Amino acid sequence: MIRKKISGLSCLLLLPYLSVFSQDTTYLSKAPLLIERLSGKITLDGSPDEPAWSSIAPLPYIAFEPVWGVTPTEQTDIRLTYDERYLYISGRCFTKDSTTIVARNLVRDGYRGDDWVSIQFDSRFDRQNALVFSVYPLGSRFDMATSNDAIELGNSTFNPALNMIWEAKTKINKDGWFFEIRIPLYNLRYKQDTNGYVKMAVSFTRAIQYKQEYHQFPAIPRNTADYIERPSVKQPVLLEKLPASKLFLLTPYVSAGRERSYQLNNNTVSPVIKNSFQAGLDAKIGISSYLTLDVSVNPDFSQAEADNQQVNLSRFSLFFPEKRLFFQEQAGLFEVGLGGTAQVFYSRRIGINNGRLTPVYGGVRLTGKLDAKTDIGLINIQSVPTNIDSLFRFPTENFGVFRLRRKVLNNRSFIGTIITSRISSLNQNFQVGFDAIINTKGNYYLKTAFANSIDVMPGVSTPLRGDASRFSVNWELRKTDRLYYSAGYTYSGKNFDPKVGFLDRSDFHHVNGILSYGIFARNKKAIFQYQSITLARILAYWNAQSGKLESMETGIGWRGNTIKGMRYSLQLANNYEYLATPLNFGNGLIIQSGSYHAPSLWLIFTPPVYKNFNMPVTLSEGYFYQGKQFYTSLSPTLNLGKHLDLKANYSFTYLRFTKENTYYPIHLAKLSVNYAFDLHFSASFNIQYNSNEKRFFNNARLRYNFADGHDLYLVWNENFFSERNYFNESLARPRSEQQVLLIKYYYTFLPLKR
Repeated sequence: MIRKKISGLSCLLLLPYLSVFSQDTTYLSKAPLLIERLSGKITLDGSPDEPAWSSIAPLPYIAFEPVWGVTPTEQTDIRLTYDERYLYISGRCFTKDSTTIVARNLVRDGYRGDDWVSIQFDSRFDRQNALVFSVYPLGSRFDMATSNDAIELGNSTFNPALNMIWEAKTKINKDGWFFEIRIPLYNLRYKQDTNGYVKMAVSFTRAIQYKQEYHQFPAIPRNTADYIERPSVKQPVLLEKLPASKLFLLTPYVSAGRERSYQLNNNTVSPVIKNSFQAGLDAKIGISSYLTLDVSVNPDFSQAEADNQQVNLSRFSLFFPEKRLFFQEQAGLFEVGLGGTAQVFYSRRIGINNGRLTPVYGGVRLTGKLDAKTDIGLINIQSVPTNIDSLFRFPTENFGVFRLRRKVLNNRSFIGTIITSRISSLNQNFQVGFDAIINTKGNYYLKTAFANSIDVMPGVSTPLRGDASRFSVNWELRKTDRLYYSAGYTYSGKNFDPKVGFLDRSDFHHVNGILSYGIFARNKKAIFQYQSITLARILAYWNAQSGKLESMETGIGWRGNTIKGMRYSLQLANNYEYLATPLNFGNGLIIQSGSYHAPSLWLIFTPPVYKNFNMPVTLSEGYFYQGKQFYTSLSPTLNLGKHLDLKANYSFTYLRFTKENTYYPIHLAKLSVNYAFDLHFSASFNIQYNSNEKRFFNNARLRYNFADGHDLYLVWNENFFSERNYFNESLARPRSEQQVLLIKYYYTFLPLKR
């Protein structure tokens, strides 16, 4: 029963569903464990041998993979305690043969296929969100956030871009590898009940890469989808009289840069040099036990890593993930999935205009909970007017987001609303959206969302339009064994235009469905630890106005994960495309109007990640409109010890049109060289090549990480043309398109030590 008042329109949208659902308490029935308070002193050195640890009971665990419930081949000892300032975790990862420990990673937030232990906290006990803290044998660390009970509503459901301040130390000896972790309480959001207890939910996972063995606490069912990340299946725990956390972090920064680009004037190429200096401040403030306020003054968005190059050979827009730190706190809260990759709110619309970085005066973000069942998110950001050239100037713009979401029926269900705005002197764009995830019983889920966009032009009447809306609904049996399935429908009107969101495609009706069957190994003698058979898959789009079928994909497939960690996949697909008008991909590739059938075969092989050398391979052969397409992707990785690794990604698409006697080879290549001097000092060099753009993209960076929240960066970016001719061949481009040198330093202060 919904005890508090919610939006009337939300109720109307969901009324057909709410009346038939019963509350599921599968994961509420676990009795909470009492976590013991620290009774002595702990020295954070990676050796959990202090007497204070011996009085703490270890957490029980099972072997989850490769075979659920069998006797683990190694012993794992994880203990958890706390005092008035920190959570402490210790781990003894015993290994009979310590030479099999995979230990190569020295980079913060990096990964080289190492052994690892991950500890996750649902500190609000809302069964929707969790913070993840992972440690590797050489002492490197990784953190992230999980939202929406690991149901993917967008790119931020699993958010590795979140960075928190915490510490870990490790040691390796003949008995295995060992660690101690210290997490400041201000990282967590929690609230005491009337009896002085704080209820959280906890899980841990240990990965033994050499054996492809995973230890798990608690002992959740093996068919649980996203079992490591999923907050609703974690073990409830109680911490007695935990002091209120006080969050107040200040992070000032300074940066200086020099940019050299080239401009064409009167048939002459001349260099343009710009020097820059910036200073700004970010603040993270705990307004209450559940609410966090982020304030940014003159934020620097240039620190985000360069995007991977992509080539678009579909009708859909390309989606690029958000990496800027200001947008990471509870980023998953703002996700309202509208089917496909479409989003009501897409933060990369802010500070980026027509592909160009635009300065921002500042902004605020408020995220958290109004109470145990209600989530809230607010964003307001003001951009700086920007000159594009002598003729055009982007005016200042205000970006606003209001998000409200309330838990209903059970801990894995919610309904929500979102309002976004983008306002300038030229026009105003608003979106109003509603969404819901309803867990009916067990693993059955209903997911639905609706949004309408409104454009307001000064002095022009703007009526509400039905074709400026988008609606999606999806029904899913969310598990991984035996029969499971997903089916959905999406409508997008031709005038749906979310100017603070992301739109992949518009003006269509879309249906999708997939039926699969999963099989787990019964014992270690099996070849495959897990197999999944796609019995049927269909995705179809009809034009919303004409009703004409525009595209459809059908297929079947199989994938298998072996006991030794190798992964195989085989997919057979058939694509149908109808083009009412010619489709232009650029570089002379134009597909004429008409109907096309394109069968294809896909083969994918992924070796175990712990090998010093591994190379995932993807191969595809099939048809592409009136021609044929061959695609291959190679991703070799070479680990040369704990300091150096080399990674490459190469994809080759070869389009051949026999009738026209034309060929279109498309190359995408990336080489990454990563060197870690130690746990603090690292260097990386990335070069990418896009034959469709006829450019090379270089990025080199030095990073000295003094501690979490305290970094010095030196970054060099340079883009090159692989072809130098302008449209008039008598004039040659400069070899380099743009050169940028940037140095940035920031330091996080903790004015409140408790």
